[in-house]
Amino acid sequence: MTSRAPRATVGAMPRDSATRPPLVPAALPAERRALPELDDGWREARPGFRLEDVRARGEAFARRFKADGPVRGFRTIDLLPFPYPVAFGFWQAPPNRAKYLLMRNRCNLVEFEDWSGRARTLLVNPSEADLSARAGFFEQARRELTPFLTPEVVGRVDGPAARLRKRLGVDPAKIDFVTFDHLHVQDLRRGLVGEGGRPPLYPNARLLVNRRELETLQRLHPLQRPWWIAEALDGVPADRIVALEGSVSLGKGVALVWTPGHTLGNHSIVFHAGGRGVFAISENGIAPECYEPRASGLRSVREHAARYGVEVVMNGNALESALSQYTSMVLEKSIVDRGDCGGEIPNIYCSSPLVRSPLAWGIGPKYVIAPIDTGVIAMSLA
Repeated sequence: MTSRAPRATVGAMPRDSATRPPLVPAALPAERRALPELDDGWREARPGFRLEDVRARGEAFARRFKADGPVRGFRTIDLLPFPYPVAFGFWQAPPNRAKYLLMRNRCNLVEFEDWSGRARTLLVNPSEADLSARAGFFEQARRELTPFLTPEVVGRVDGPAARLRKRLGVDPAKIDFVTFDHLHVQDLRRGLVGEGGRPPLYPNARLLVNRRELETLQRLHPLQRPWWIAEALDGVPADRIVALEGSVSLGKGVALVWTPGHTLGNHSIVFHAGGRGVFAISENGIAPECYEPRASGLRSVREHAARYGVEVVMNGNALESALSQYTSMVLEKSIVDRGDCGGEIPNIYCSSPLVRSPLAWGIGPKYVIAPIDTGVIAMSLA
């Protein structure tokens, strides 16, 4: 693991060392803005009080964020589906006895104007399926489900960079930034430094990542190991990594909002899509209805919400802090608009949404957000 890039400091956060400094102004470049008005809510130690404080902060932020206007352009690219345990996807509320359901990776391209007035491009969640397949969890799932589906076979399918070129006419060398909502099953080396003598897929992009994700990679806990690739950033120069302390506004219509719990450094990509509204890209829940479970099409989810009085159903594969992940989901739905997919369902654009599959008959989403493709993508065109 290489040394971390210098990071902006917005003060001590829950679960951080007590020796970290008290709140100080963030030292961010002019084109980005720290969002302490969101992150300060996590300083409250009492979980119930923290939940309501974070909710109120999200609602106040939502009004200001939407007033800034939308991003210049937004595109969606579907990637490969993957198996996932039902018991994790619907934590404490599995709909039936199926062991696996199916989710689909997708990545997003965002063109926006940063706070210095410069047009920028951000690539969100460009997962490389054959590299992710090497993570401990997928090794086990492959043995149980599809022993013939090796990383080599998956590697023959076009990855995100090839799909950007073929489907959108985008030159990956013109991508300014890459980010992931969290670093589960990610290997960043192919994208940032290249492999096997080949150049990097995104030679001029820098990784935007919460510093807690970097620190996690320095020494994985046994319960984290199935979900992380320990060598994910080996050999990546420090100047290719922008280590963020907390939430940050990248420019008009797009922010990375720190939403800890699923991982300590999890962040949600909040964006304003012209003509569609404000959304959040997240894997805290696997379907939009997980954020409004009493409206779910799945009886077990509705009953769980009614029985326990909860307002979200978490994706619980690796709960680094269950209370924080719950609060983070409430924060997400307090920021986004509602109703894009019907009713009062929050506009959560799941990074890996649940899809119907023979793996789990009878388990499927009632509410599906249609692919978001709005505005103009121009700065990254080949």
